[in-house]
Amino acid sequence: MLSPKGDKFIEDILSYVKFSFDRFAIKTELESHLLDKIEDYTEAGQAEDAEESAITDMGDAQEIGLELNKQHNPLVGWIWMLTRLAVVLLVIVDLFFVGLPIVTSLLDDNPIEDISKANIVYNITVNKTVHLDDTVINFRNVIYEGNGNLNIIYDYYETQFWGTGWSLGGIGIISDNLGNEYFAGSGGGIRPIVRRTVENFSDEADTLIIDYDQYNRKYRVEIPLKGGIKNE
Repeated sequence: MLSPKGDKFIEDILSYVKFSFDRFAIKTELESHLLDKIEDYTEAGQAEDAEESAITDMGDAQEIGLELNKQHNPLVGWIWMLTRLAVVLLVIVDLFFVGLPIVTSLLDDNPIEDISKANIVYNITVNKTVHLDDTVINFRNVIYEGNGNLNIIYDYYETQFWGTGWSLGGIGIISDNLGNEYFAGSGGGIRPIVRRTVENFSDEADTLIIDYDQYNRKYRVEIPLKGGIKNE
């Protein structure tokens, strides 16, 4: 514990440090350094004048304060503070845009479970991945039902914190190897797992074609099907 004289010596030094956010750390370091010197003098048998001698060894308060102010420049200090704040904000954004969809996907019911197993003619595991700028789309399953509904199960996510500004309104033109083109159909499920249903899909088609071409962003996916299975 320092005496009032020791405390005043440190406060005099700190009065020259303009960046107030660094003062607490500087004060802690100065107190520790001064107490170490006092302990050295005390152990050397100079307990009575230990603090006075330690303060003298430290030097002139103004010179120390001015030098510390140079090292803790306010401009540099504010840049460091703002940079640290930006990093914190990026982490928060990352957790929101990346972590939240992951948590949502863990809590979300699998849209495949909404399809009655009794109606499923075939369920094909796809695992085809495409990229649209920073958007990654992974086609998971294609499920064909006895009523002619073809369900396309897929997920998508952004690879950058802030995304690209594009929204995935549709997955493209849907057709088959027989030349039939289908309305994109309805979509179900909470992002990032989506089910898109195409009605009256031909049971004779043996290839599903998804062709995306918008704003110079393109991909084409061809998925083999079990065409003609209802007639087997």
